[in-house]
Amino acid sequence: MKSFITLAVICLVASALATPLELSDEQKAKAKVYIEECAKQENVPEEDIVKFRNKDIANPSKAFKCLGTCFFERAGTLKNDELQDEVVIAKLGALVGEEKAKTVLEKCKGIKAEDRCETGFKTYQCFHAENVAF
Repeated sequence: MKSFITLAVICLVASALATPLELSDEQKAKAKVYIEECAKQENVPEEDIVKFRNKDIANPSKAFKCLGTCFFERAGTLKNDELQDEVVIAKLGALVGEEKAKTVLEKCKGIKAEDRCETGFKTYQCFHAENVAF
């Protein structure tokens, strides 16, 4: 589980910062499994799965938002619609520095929306606006 959390953080930070990072085959396999499990759980159409894998967040559908939220829940970053401070600081801090991670966490925690999928997506947007992602 810890390696998957690391994978999720690395993937999202890499996309936000446009810094290519090479993932291990094990990390790629775990991400694929989580995406497949979440796609099935959330009944996500193939089109949205492809957009998610390509990190194409423009004009996301409800299914896309739910897929992303499920992915972050499985990674341990989100639980019960709330950011997990320790996970975010530990994983994101290792990549962008603990102080930056804490600053961004303060700006982005506590976001609530009409449902878990909207909350997860709005939280991601907040991190993305700060040029980091979780």
